[in-house]
Amino acid sequence: MKTVLHVIDTTGPGGAETIFLQLAKKVAENGYRSIALIRGSGWIQSQLEQLGIPFYIIDCKGSFNLKYLSSLVKLILTKKVDVIQSHLLGSSVYCSMAGIITKTRVISTFHGMVDISPNERFLKTKLLALQLGSSKIVAVTDILRKMICDLGTIQSSKVTTIYNGIDISLYKKISTKEYRNKLNINENDILIGSLGNIRTPKNYPLAIKTIKEIHKQDWKVHYAIAGQGNNKQMAPLVKLIDELNLNGYVHLLGFTEKTQSFLSSIDIFLMNSSSEGHPLALTQAMANELPIVSTKSGVELIVIDKKEALISGSMTPKELADMIILLLKNDNLAKTIGKNAFYKAKEKFTLDSMYQAYLELYVEDYRLPKS
Repeated sequence: MKTVLHVIDTTGPGGAETIFLQLAKKVAENGYRSIALIRGSGWIQSQLEQLGIPFYIIDCKGSFNLKYLSSLVKLILTKKVDVIQSHLLGSSVYCSMAGIITKTRVISTFHGMVDISPNERFLKTKLLALQLGSSKIVAVTDILRKMICDLGTIQSSKVTTIYNGIDISLYKKISTKEYRNKLNINENDILIGSLGNIRTPKNYPLAIKTIKEIHKQDWKVHYAIAGQGNNKQMAPLVKLIDELNLNGYVHLLGFTEKTQSFLSSIDIFLMNSSSEGHPLALTQAMANELPIVSTKSGVELIVIDKKEALISGSMTPKELADMIILLLKNDNLAKTIGKNAFYKAKEKFTLDSMYQAYLELYVEDYRLPKS
């Protein structure tokens, strides 16, 4: 039986982490031995335990951790790993070096602009390690693939695009009042929602200011953010909510396992990021047939403006507010955009199509038997 090792250097929930888990699960379901390497305890560990996927914990703290690299090499050799599937820049660099040492082929997946940030220390050296040690570099969007190639260190023939996929059937809209009841929101009130951890690129202050702008136009909408964040990250949002007198209208839910229930509770999905790769939350909203309003942050290469979403190029609360109010005034437009987004997700962004694309790389590069 061929063995695939899945490696990531984060511990909490997120888009890259979900893809990591989905691939590990699909590999196991298709007759391969699937094992995982993570850096510590947390959400990913609990998910691996629930899936029944064997995992190992090795701390990779530090800028160049030779002990971690040595332990990784030992794991690859003792478990007779045939394929290494790594995620995000840090893990991919270590796996590429380990791949060179053990002569094991590596597929490295980049999930967003953070993987090629110009502020990354020793970026050229890390990219060189990827060029030498990775058989394929997977980008989750076409624009990310182009940006990787434009850096010049990695050969363009080594870089391919595989879109992130989801199980569409899990995110179809259901009849639920769970989150409305939790927030004490009437079923006739408008609830706008965002899904994603509290991070600077998500630009949640812009979303909160957008809600204030909508209120100025006499639409007393509610807004809920479902995403993990620590006290330091949450504090500025709490302060802004208070300053804009939006207490009782803007709700910080924290992390939620019940993604489908949350999405089925909202009327409009709002994305206000400054930059994105291929956010799973977007695809989940598409599968839920939600009308989507977004900033021009990379998602415009995933959904078509005025057909599958309304996309703002100005990054201003006024323009985002006007787009949301347009949907509130035109129910047919909102439903059409939601339907079009659903059909796009069903056609291009399924879990099966994503896995098949990865499997073809595994078969091509590693001669793994097809299931």
